[in-house]
Amino acid sequence: MRPLRVVLGAVLAALALLTACGSGAAPAPGPAPDTSRPLLVASGADLTSSTSAGVRRELIDEWNRRNPKRPAKLVELPRATDDQRSELVGALQSGTAAYDVVNLDITWIPEFADSGLIRPLDPSLLGGDFLPQAAEAGRWKGRTYAVPFNTDVGLLYYRTDDLIKAGRRPADLASYPRLGDLLAAVRPTGHTTYTTQLRAYEGLTVNTLEAFWTAGVDLVDGEGRYIGTEADLRRGLDELNRLTTADYLNPESLEADESVTLAAFAQGASVLMRNWPYAYNRLDAALDPSSSATRFGVARLPGVAALGGQSLGVTATSSRPDDAADLIRFLTGKDSQRALLQAGFAPARQSAYGTRDNACTPGNPDAWYYDRPDGKGSEPSASPSGSGRRPGYTTLLWCALREARARPATTHYVTFTRLIQREVHRMLAAHAGVDVTARRLQARLAKALGGR
Repeated sequence: MRPLRVVLGAVLAALALLTACGSGAAPAPGPAPDTSRPLLVASGADLTSSTSAGVRRELIDEWNRRNPKRPAKLVELPRATDDQRSELVGALQSGTAAYDVVNLDITWIPEFADSGLIRPLDPSLLGGDFLPQAAEAGRWKGRTYAVPFNTDVGLLYYRTDDLIKAGRRPADLASYPRLGDLLAAVRPTGHTTYTTQLRAYEGLTVNTLEAFWTAGVDLVDGEGRYIGTEADLRRGLDELNRLTTADYLNPESLEADESVTLAAFAQGASVLMRNWPYAYNRLDAALDPSSSATRFGVARLPGVAALGGQSLGVTATSSRPDDAADLIRFLTGKDSQRALLQAGFAPARQSAYGTRDNACTPGNPDAWYYDRPDGKGSEPSASPSGSGRRPGYTTLLWCALREARARPATTHYVTFTRLIQREVHRMLAAHAGVDVTARRLQARLAKALGGR
């Protein structure tokens, strides 16, 4: 695999070349843009790199080279997702920050749109080969409000040597319809089987919803209304409890987020880990590829995986909405999306992956798992997509995204998720049965989805 900066530099050079070629037709002259300040882009921290500024900043730098009279500046928000939302809402409601573009978690889009914090966009910005679920997340009440920047999906990372010691091969991972069944089959080999994110934050909600969906339980309908029953809640919580028994779970998971989980897995604390695609690059950099003891691979989650990701919107208070929309068009364009993939993000466009339409058939092993080679030198220097990765990984990632489910679309998602986090974490920390938690959730979920 070529170094990230080499491949990313080639992608960005291609972007500059395309700009120089132009489309031929000069746009009609308009009013001179206000260049007294740069376009301000508010975004969460880039977790894909622990050493560099990150690909988001590099793409902003490329925009600035292309548009010296319309420069942009990236403003990084707090690392925690809940803190990001609170800061954005406060800044946009009070007018204390002159943001033009905001990078929103896809679950926030209904709230920001309904509250008038972001403005409707030209629907053509969602045209092309975007992942359908990611594109749909950018719409609210029939209008377009946000464009997918990067998407995300839960993946299952495994330590290859430990998996083999437990009597399983990477190819076996595709045969388990539920994660609980897999954990029962992979017995501990001197350490725990599974590490995931169960601290009382959004990661716990995602783990909970994945367990519920795998058990066939839906809690919210397409209109954002609660449709569950107490029996449904017990069934979903039972499924979650199967993953968190003392025999399987790394106890650090109960207070872990993505970064803590990643560190524990890299140190050999478990055989399996649920995490997002960004973890691939981080593990690739941290683990010695020449040692079988640190070989790892990645597979689709058994059961249903949740869709994540961020989308770009234009603030209602921006004085330069046309420039902001042009910046979004650049950041979500095909070449920018390929740069995101090389950096470790999951792009929202199929063209960035270089996959065929029929690549996700059940008989294609690349659609289910990717076993990282023993040494980096054994990987091709570039894949057909130009991602710098073996095609097997990009195929796996795209196929996992195609099957991922979006979290409920509701203006009251924050109230909903905080209730889930509080009640479920209480149950898991106490190693309690599901009945009390099911009753408490049943009494409160409908109110939470009504904003109460």
